[in-house]
Amino acid sequence: MLRYPTALLLILALAGCMDSAPHDNPFDPESERYEDEGAVLGSVGGIYPSTPAREGVSVRVRPLGGGGIERMTASNAMGEFMIDRVPKGEYVVMAEGEGLRTETDTVSVRAGQTARVDFRLDALPVILTQNARTVHIEQWVQESSLFQLEVEAIVTDRDRATDVNGVELVVDDIGFRIALTQVAPGHYEGKFDAAQLPGGQVQAFLGRPLRIEVTDVNGNVGTGAPMTLVRVVEQTPLTASPQGTETISDPSPTLVWRPAQIPFTFTYRVDLYQVDGAGIPRLLESESGIDASVTSYDVTRTLGEGNYYWTVWIVDAAGNRSRSKEAGFSVVL
Repeated sequence: MLRYPTALLLILALAGCMDSAPHDNPFDPESERYEDEGAVLGSVGGIYPSTPAREGVSVRVRPLGGGGIERMTASNAMGEFMIDRVPKGEYVVMAEGEGLRTETDTVSVRAGQTARVDFRLDALPVILTQNARTVHIEQWVQESSLFQLEVEAIVTDRDRATDVNGVELVVDDIGFRIALTQVAPGHYEGKFDAAQLPGGQVQAFLGRPLRIEVTDVNGNVGTGAPMTLVRVVEQTPLTASPQGTETISDPSPTLVWRPAQIPFTFTYRVDLYQVDGAGIPRLLESESGIDASVTSYDVTRTLGEGNYYWTVWIVDAAGNRSRSKEAGFSVVL
């Protein structure tokens, strides 16, 4: 048995040894190498299990509430990322990439620990092609000019083409938007009479920035580049012959029109229709890109006896166009 003085000396000796123990653990607050830091790691993927990992997505870590230093990295080919040496605290983590919906989350970083956050980013729908043009039509039936705005867009979604939920034409400065109709997978069109447009005039859209807006099934939006309408082709092309329900015996007639005097580059387009016994027209021929110096077109097919009409268009470089009234004729062989 140790006597009291001896035990006291032993306790003091052990205490001395404890005080002199090395504190080289970087996570020991008493260590000179103490690092009050942790790490953030995680992954970036798509919204569907079959979606490939999102590579190259920027991931930013910044202190919640502002201040401090923002840290940044990018996801690798596996969609993984890691940011180390992050001082302990509360952080906002943001993942953003071109064509992807930006997502944020918050994490608590503790010294010597790793906080994890996983993102599932929705790919925004994409406008592949888009076009807007004006149409001016003269017609016998209503004896009035018809003006229209014609819009077309080819769209898709990087997640799944079927994720496209709707396509609209938007004119921000007048708060106007109108839906386009799907005519084929990914292909949307709209043909709007002037009466459907603000002010009742297509001309009111000239010079205004128009854009296509595509919404996916998750409510996220993709936007096309601004488009601008440059003109309404006000001049109406005039047919010369045959016309006025003229009767001809030539089964391959030459269609002739009067030259248009227009101060911009344009071409002509000719459409030829056959009208059946019920009065329903059927397009037989259409020839576009006819040089502006040409004022006739030789029908390429042999027409049978019956009733026909044809029209001629003026078409500018942007696709804006103006059409003549229908020129009718009958073929009697």
